[in-house]
Amino acid sequence: MLRTLGIETSCDETAVAVLDRDGRIELNLLSSQVAAHAPFGGVVPELASREHLKALPILVERALGAGSAAPELVAVTAGPGLIGALLVGLRFAAAFAWARSLPLAPVDHLEGHLVSPLLDLGGAPARPEPARSLALVASGGHSSWYLLDAGERRRLGRTRDDAAGESFDKVAQVLGLAYPGGPVLDRLARGGDAEAVPLPRPRIREAPFDFSFSGLKSAAIRWIREHRLAGAGEGSPAVADVAAAFEEAVVDLLLAPLDELAARHRPQLVTAAGGVAANTLLRRRLQDWGATHGVEVLLAAPALTTDNAAMIARAGQLAWRAGGARDPRRLDARAREAWQPPGVARAALPQPV
Repeated sequence: MLRTLGIETSCDETAVAVLDRDGRIELNLLSSQVAAHAPFGGVVPELASREHLKALPILVERALGAGSAAPELVAVTAGPGLIGALLVGLRFAAAFAWARSLPLAPVDHLEGHLVSPLLDLGGAPARPEPARSLALVASGGHSSWYLLDAGERRRLGRTRDDAAGESFDKVAQVLGLAYPGGPVLDRLARGGDAEAVPLPRPRIREAPFDFSFSGLKSAAIRWIREHRLAGAGEGSPAVADVAAAFEEAVVDLLLAPLDELAARHRPQLVTAAGGVAANTLLRRRLQDWGATHGVEVLLAAPALTTDNAAMIARAGQLAWRAGGARDPRRLDARAREAWQPPGVARAALPQPV
């Protein structure tokens, strides 16, 4: 392994991290854009790109000044994400690596989430990946189960429409809650009654491991409007009930495939990452499932569930070890996922960098 500088700019968080050769997190810096996007109720792509342009040079300078030694490898998110935001980080990383004759490892953002539970914020080395594990990645843009088997990754199920995190944000917006909505709904749900609001758990019969959150989101929004809670904001017990009911429905859907997936693949470890993996109910339910079934459950630290550069640096280290370094002059971003959707010819997909 090489001492690694990680750069992440796939969406609305500018992040820079430094990992040592054993995967210890020496520095993990983040510049949040929540305040910039809050007036719009969501991420504005052009605004995100401009904020990255301002923050990234400052964070990298801080990282170099605080580091005990110079980086030997640069890792950067190459996709998926917002194309303008990705290009800011990718071009900066490419120039940085080329000017210093350093190897450059482009990283799939989802690969970063997959390795994030193996990182430790307390100063310990990164944990080795077990032979076989099941991994849930649930965030504002992604909701999928993966099988990690002897270094290979296989997607077992995915959302067919909205992602779980996006659904949280949309329901919160209709309720008049602050952006981002997921953490607010999580907090309010602790004081709500999930049984007070009847919500569906839509499943896809022909694809039992896939998710569909659009129907659930629409049902919740319809109930909110019918009961005149649109824009109600915090302070109402009825809003807390909606938060609790919606949270429970989302968690039920996310965990619905777990029993059958575990029976089929017999994992040594079950992990969860992505912004939604910070949800209180999801974390508790996964830990209870692990205790009941005798399977270790490893959850990404809350600070590493959202987009961060530590996970990108670790994924870059693993990619470099597997021969995944690239010429900085011949590297481009890709906005869409490189994972293979069922039934789609591989030649029709964008090729990974």
